[in-house]
Amino acid sequence: MSGNTILRGGLATLILLLAGLGGCAIGQATGITTPRRDIAEQGALIRPHTTIEIPADAQAPVPAAILLHGCGGLRQVQPDYAAALLEASYGVITVDSNSARGIGRFAAMSQVCTALRLWGRERAADIEAALVLAREDPRIDETRLALIGWSHGGWTVLDALDYAGEGRVPPGLAGVTTPPLAGVRSAILLYPYCGFPVRADGRAFPSDIAIHAILAERDMVAPTGDCTRLFDRAEAAGHPVDHVTWPGITHAFDEPAAPPDPRMEYDADAAARARARIVDILDRDLRDQG
Repeated sequence: MSGNTILRGGLATLILLLAGLGGCAIGQATGITTPRRDIAEQGALIRPHTTIEIPADAQAPVPAAILLHGCGGLRQVQPDYAAALLEASYGVITVDSNSARGIGRFAAMSQVCTALRLWGRERAADIEAALVLAREDPRIDETRLALIGWSHGGWTVLDALDYAGEGRVPPGLAGVTTPPLAGVRSAILLYPYCGFPVRADGRAFPSDIAIHAILAERDMVAPTGDCTRLFDRAEAAGHPVDHVTWPGITHAFDEPAAPPDPRMEYDADAAARARARIVDILDRDLRDQG
């Protein structure tokens, strides 16, 4: 086989790959590839991959937080925060969006983390389904709920807020009989991804949900500038976001089992500070609602 033949074959493969990637992006952006489910079907999708934990000494019903992992799936960071919230007498609902769709670690890193599949606008349907699960559990106060999202989970929360501000549920989701994000009083974002293709631009955020964010100064995965610009637009539109940028920390600073990536460094002190800050936020946003 000649060198020219090999070169032509390699170029053809590259063109097909780029076309496939472009098709994935177009499908996500237009909603063509977004699954159509009613809320019962969406609940059936996530229910086997959702855990609900209640403090042992809880006086039911308790306020609760819905945890949404980053693009790589559930990591140690979610149980760490869950333990802190349970100790502070909050219920915890942890949704494994990747496993619900049969997405393993390799597919997560190669497809979800590269925005080839499961954009935030699609995954936002998981939030509405998780809210149904919360309402079905008599141990949880369905009027005092919070969303906590890391990285891709933060993107998911941003898009869910955007849809709710427009008075509608995420695309492809049908049969929702309650107002979008009903019962949610607080949304907390940890180093969220805020750039393209995030749908939210801040102008349509709901006025009845307090929004908070912890950004990392050295974040090279989800640059803080994208988020601060989004939050500036939100404030200009009358929807201020309580956000802080902590110096010296990176993306996934609170993940003790982070992948071997020089862009991510675990910081135990900052992680403990973030957990404490989130408990304080929930104490303000949820406790006063009772």
